[in-house]
Amino acid sequence: MEVFVSAVVIGIFQGAIYDVMALGLVASYRISRVINLGQAGIAAVGATIYWWMTSVWGGPTVLAVCAGIAVSTLIGAALGYANLKMVEWPRGIVMIFTLGVTLLLFGWVARALPPTTVSPISPFGGSGFDFALTYVAVHQIGTLIATVAVTIAAVWTLSRTRAGLFVRAIYDNQDGAATVGVPVDMFVIGVWAMAGGMAGLAGILVSPRTLLSPVLLLFVTISALVAAVLGGLESFPLALVGGLVLGVIQSVLGGVFGGQLGPGLENLATVLLMGVGVLWAGIKNRDLAHIQT
Repeated sequence: MEVFVSAVVIGIFQGAIYDVMALGLVASYRISRVINLGQAGIAAVGATIYWWMTSVWGGPTVLAVCAGIAVSTLIGAALGYANLKMVEWPRGIVMIFTLGVTLLLFGWVARALPPTTVSPISPFGGSGFDFALTYVAVHQIGTLIATVAVTIAAVWTLSRTRAGLFVRAIYDNQDGAATVGVPVDMFVIGVWAMAGGMAGLAGILVSPRTLLSPVLLLFVTISALVAAVLGGLESFPLALVGGLVLGVIQSVLGGVFGGQLGPGLENLATVLLMGVGVLWAGIKNRDLAHIQT
């Protein structure tokens, strides 16, 4: 029983890592109906800036976090502007463009990082405690709390503010929103900038647990996409739940049944949940055709 409880606890914190990245994917999709695979590259840049300022320069942690998020926000805004220029392009092509941006940013990160693998310090400190058969780091708790806080803030903004009303109007009918005077360009760039900031925060929170590696961040983004798809790429709370469910399933399969099942079977949960998410979205008539490839 303790093994199962430990696996669930590990899975919840692992799912929180996916959730931080998934929130940015949902934000950019809600404004433009584009799956922004540039999130992985932006996360890598934000994490690299955070690592450089804390480990190389020796600057304050708070300043490093703010700098990483600020640069990521600017990159997100630039992607939002590019998306406006490609508004007539097929959404699948725009998605591939964002993947190209990720690869370019990965190239910059590879040049900026030393040849040895690095792991940034946690913004929450290195302490923790034992629980069941696992060790719970304060960083894991901080990541979970930060994820929930960002989700609550995003939901409140969309449902309770004038800006959120405009974002929903643009998502439902961009031309109609422009006709009634909504500044579409400003809001598209603003939401993509916010998504970029979320990606930067994700990189800062993820890299102390997974090492600062573009490849690992890409795999985290894939899992985050599963969480976002489970929410139809529209719902922040459902994306949050989807990430936690995925993390728990992977952890239980790997920790409880790892010795009885084939290697890597826990990763099969990612593929299966992605299929479930796409099927569910199709049933609900959501516009997700361009990810079915």
